[in-house]
Amino acid sequence: MFTVLILCIFLGLACPNFALAESVEADAMHFPVAEWAYEVRGEGDYDPNLSGEFSRGERGYAYLEVAGFGVGQEGKFFFLDLTVDVALETTGGLRLFTQKDVLELEEWYLDPPATTWFYIWVDIPWWAPGGTYKTVITVHDGVTGLSLEESREIVVR
Repeated sequence: MFTVLILCIFLGLACPNFALAESVEADAMHFPVAEWAYEVRGEGDYDPNLSGEFSRGERGYAYLEVAGFGVGQEGKFFFLDLTVDVALETTGGLRLFTQKDVLELEEWYLDPPATTWFYIWVDIPWWAPGGTYKTVITVHDGVTGLSLEESREIVVR
């Protein structure tokens, strides 16, 4: 047993590039920007909907920037691996709708990224009951195994 341990240590020192990916330290994952929007055109280029009110039959957008996620490294390249789930709840907490993996982000970089951005949208059905709801957005970090969950109110008119 001791011989196997010594052999593993020796091979680990002799082949330092054997690991496929290593993780670069991350701060606590958070949303520096998370806003409802009427339209999203690109990074930082969107029309904010500060009230979070949308009409039935309208498309509602959410513009989000995420920071503090894990960054993996493979050779000279850095990568992030994020997936996003979305749920809709009543203000009392009853879950009406859930969609897993609405968005899957696997992006590669030459330098470790500090933030990334994305947007999601929903077409609000014409028959949707008016009222105030809670959206729950969950970001899963495939590099660190951690998740970030945030909820925001949305109003359907």
